[in-house]
Amino acid sequence: MLKLYKRMPVYNRMILCSCLCMLACNPSDERRTVVEEGSYATSRKNEIEIEFAERFTVSYEEGYKLVTVNKPWRYSKSRFSYALVNRGAPLPKLPDSIQVIRIPVQRLVCTSTTHLSALEYLGEIERLVGFPDTKYISSENIRMQIDEGNITELGSEAGLNIEALMALEPDLVIDFAMGNEYDNYKVIRKIGIPVVINADYMESTPLGRAEWIKFTSLFLNREKKADSIFNIIQSNYDSLANLAMHASHRPTVYSGIVYGDLWYVPGGNNFGAKFLADAQGKYLWADDPSSGNIPLSFEAVYERAHKADYWMGLGSFDSLTEIRKTDSRYAQFHAFKVGNVYNYNAKIGPEGGNAFMELGYLRPDIVLADIIKILHPDLLPDHHLYFYQKLED
Repeated sequence: MLKLYKRMPVYNRMILCSCLCMLACNPSDERRTVVEEGSYATSRKNEIEIEFAERFTVSYEEGYKLVTVNKPWRYSKSRFSYALVNRGAPLPKLPDSIQVIRIPVQRLVCTSTTHLSALEYLGEIERLVGFPDTKYISSENIRMQIDEGNITELGSEAGLNIEALMALEPDLVIDFAMGNEYDNYKVIRKIGIPVVINADYMESTPLGRAEWIKFTSLFLNREKKADSIFNIIQSNYDSLANLAMHASHRPTVYSGIVYGDLWYVPGGNNFGAKFLADAQGKYLWADDPSSGNIPLSFEAVYERAHKADYWMGLGSFDSLTEIRKTDSRYAQFHAFKVGNVYNYNAKIGPEGGNAFMELGYLRPDIVLADIIKILHPDLLPDHHLYFYQKLED
């Protein structure tokens, strides 16, 4: 069996492993389906290199790790630097602009569900002591920690309970920022709690986002583990992208829905557009150079997309009936008429948390497998959709 496995093409080996793991594991285990540390060789000791992520860097200096986050929100020119110093080690002489953080972090607060999967994969969820809007967490393992009283509810991200945060006495808060008056990191820093900004949402490629597991690992001294995990995810993703190149055609795809009076579609350099390109889908706004969302009128979208083969990514819609009731004009699209409408809400937690919004950014390989299955089902006949589901009446 082992000899047969080694003779298989890379992408067939990946598919076989994925299918066996998905069948063998319960739902909570599925989230952790990655080869164990040590089974993927690394050429470095504890140091890591950043290959795809563009918004953070790390250098290993004498006595500390220097981590810098660049342009952490849209249109930002800011950069934030952090010196990570092991507990008990002497503090280096550094400029006041560099925030010193003792590691490994023991008591951690995160503010976005996208930060949580990294902790879970690194085996460090017991360090999480607080989170805002815990109802949006879908992970069974982390929900168990909440139910046992090990994770404190901190209100909402927009209205963080500062008193409750201070009572937790965390070693570190991992926050994100949008560059507006609602950002919490300034207040948190002012009250003396160490805070770092995670800018994973600013990455424009799936692997760039996934590589932020290395960012989290730096504060836990778990770089080797993160490197191993990411290498497997990257290998899976690349194998799937190569597999998709065998597709016999490229079906047309559009995305988004109307909010207010405008339909927001991802630009051609958007994170989501990259998935469609790697899955050999023909995204109808691929020629647009923007990385954000493009506001368009319903009529403008209809003109370009009414004959498209697939409609993917529709906010929180669960059925074609719900879509039709919201706006009857949606039913005029060809993809709607033939039932080629897919949304990334197949897995919803007990209180409404979406697994895609939590795990999907760390596991772009699973997301890509889903999209290939939708657009080219013959290429992945044994794959079962994980994040996506076909919407029906």
